[in-house]
Amino acid sequence: MVFYLSAPEHKFLINRILPLAREVGVTQELRGWNWWKEPLKPYYSEPISMFSVCGKFCPTSRDVYLMYVEKKSGKRTHEITLGAAAHNLLEHVFGRTRGGDFSLSFEDWWKGELERRVQVEKPEVIRSCLEPLWDLTLSQVKAAYLEAKAAHPYAEERDLLATAIPFLVEHKLTGRLLGLSGTLSVDCYDYLRHIIFDVKVGGPQRDFYRLYPTGYALVFESLYEIPIDVGCSVHVSFRNGRVVIDKDLFFINDDIRNWWIEERDKKMACVAQSKDPGRPKDCPPNCMFFEVCT
Repeated sequence: MVFYLSAPEHKFLINRILPLAREVGVTQELRGWNWWKEPLKPYYSEPISMFSVCGKFCPTSRDVYLMYVEKKSGKRTHEITLGAAAHNLLEHVFGRTRGGDFSLSFEDWWKGELERRVQVEKPEVIRSCLEPLWDLTLSQVKAAYLEAKAAHPYAEERDLLATAIPFLVEHKLTGRLLGLSGTLSVDCYDYLRHIIFDVKVGGPQRDFYRLYPTGYALVFESLYEIPIDVGCSVHVSFRNGRVVIDKDLFFINDDIRNWWIEERDKKMACVAQSKDPGRPKDCPPNCMFFEVCT
């Protein structure tokens, strides 16, 4: 259920979010295709990452200043490592199955693809989390494929796959039109339901997680000029050997779009003006820059 909606979630989408989006709508100036004029037009030319815009892990945003102005490198925490590994797993499973390959091996991925792309610390802890996530994800994809195959006996194989697995996972985008980095990677775009998914792994739920799907929706609109009204923040955690998935499905309305624009403008100004916002009174202990923020 990482990207597949459960029955209650689907009802919530159909009966609550989509009617709300149709009734309330989105102000045209806040659609991504109006990137060339205010308020979406960036004031500064120095691009920053989506993570820098949306990540409010530091109360004063000093992490952005340290990264771009002082060129400091953050420390890879356990949460970051686990998240990178989980994202790689999802990209691998959905990428291979969209091509029709369902004979995937966790061992092959763990010893090959993962070790090549992600530097894993405490591998036994990471593995104990990822194995059940692998089993859950692959079983859901197989079930969706078999269901589509049973419902459409005359469909071509490529059509079955496109219907059963309607997800572009780690889809590459350029955020230049909105003042972002040239290469962005959206966790998932459901092209049948037009939903942007963003996955967060471990740690507590945070209210600003909604900013990530919102930002990617604006980038999609700026590039492809199609409206994206639905976002979903997926929080994946692990308890007692089980995968726990909590989805926050929401309407990407004017308020959340304005919030994203405010965060982008504030952090771009911090970088362009080399303005140190100062240390917060209370630093989160799991901050990437905890050791270099002096």
